[in-house]
Amino acid sequence: MLPRYLQGGSMTIQDIQFPIIQIPFHGIPTQVQVRELTQAQIMACGGGNMSLIETFHDKIRLKKKPTLKEVVAYADIQNEICKKALFKPSYGEIFEICKKGIDIEEKQAELLETEKLIATLPAGPRRTAFERETDGMRVWIDLLLPEDFMAGVVTYALGITKSDIKEVTENALYSAAVLAKIGNDNPADHLHGIFTDYMRDDINLRAAIILKEREKEQKHGN
Repeated sequence: MLPRYLQGGSMTIQDIQFPIIQIPFHGIPTQVQVRELTQAQIMACGGGNMSLIETFHDKIRLKKKPTLKEVVAYADIQNEICKKALFKPSYGEIFEICKKGIDIEEKQAELLETEKLIATLPAGPRRTAFERETDGMRVWIDLLLPEDFMAGVVTYALGITKSDIKEVTENALYSAAVLAKIGNDNPADHLHGIFTDYMRDDINLRAAIILKEREKEQKHGN
């Protein structure tokens, strides 16, 4: 569904606010309108549990297969960002297209019933088995939209391509953290580039983690 002015209609305020971009949908370039989210909106989607910075320690961790719980958490965040960011077509409209020919309602009903059952069970192997089952169903539902499409929406919504966040290195974080400790301010104050408020908080948090890890390594090394 294209904006009205691309169909020969008049341009609305929303059409000006949210530019048309091309995002691959199963590899096919598709025109959509997407909002760039604010820090508050990203945090409301669970963004506080997601970092845009990849460090050396992350690369080591990435070699390990993620748990189903981690996959669920990641899928939930991506899904919520897409819901908030997509303007035209809306998330709901795209979801309707993607679910054609799939018994999505049956899967959602099954998920709801299983969750009700889990609420009645005491902690133990049986409850754990049902929880794993619901995790798998939730991922299946959350990732119904094509992976390349969701990645494109999230990348735009977070302002990643317009920023320098992917240029941030572990050494840069460490240096910024040391300077912040000396100056009694924030690491983001010592790392200059194009960053959103969300990214500045990401820098501050990751720099603090890196500083703590380096200090621990130095202490054990001595």
